[in-house]
Amino acid sequence: MRHLIAHIALITLAVLLIAFSAFFAWARSRQVILSDEPTSFSRFEPRDTTFDWRAVGRQSYYVNCLNCHGTNGQGWDQYPGLGHAADLLAAPGGRDYLIDVHLYGLTSPRWRAPMPPMGHLADANMAAVLNHMLTNFGNESRLPDGAALYTPDDIAARRGQDLSPSDVNARRPDVPPPGR
Repeated sequence: MRHLIAHIALITLAVLLIAFSAFFAWARSRQVILSDEPTSFSRFEPRDTTFDWRAVGRQSYYVNCLNCHGTNGQGWDQYPGLGHAADLLAAPGGRDYLIDVHLYGLTSPRWRAPMPPMGHLADANMAAVLNHMLTNFGNESRLPDGAALYTPDDIAARRGQDLSPSDVNARRPDVPPPGR
């Protein structure tokens, strides 16, 4: 009799565990959302609605570019300096090329390390970091007269082309690369 009660208790426990697991799996698959990320983060964001692209560009550069291109955009070893970006912008096709490098990455025999694609950045962040690059690192004095800075719409228009890093390299304007 003692074994029968133990078996019934064990079976009951197993059924309850299976039922709880099934309920938990169902609840997890429903992913009840009480709030989304932007709503949660908005509580901590400043209420100032002006967009300071310089601050956003500087921050995006520090987070995404600084490790390879250096604090002052000087580059090092296998990573190029960024002081020639104004020359690339001024060349035919250079404006699109700079966006493509950031969206799709770059593999080139000029540099030993490939640049990873940065397509994960929002259009506004990518425009801001490109503008940061063009207005710093010695580029500001060499920008073509009347050159427009990038807007999020410029970035959005270049997305979805499914370019490989080698394809991007083939589109590079004929501008001598900076010395290593």
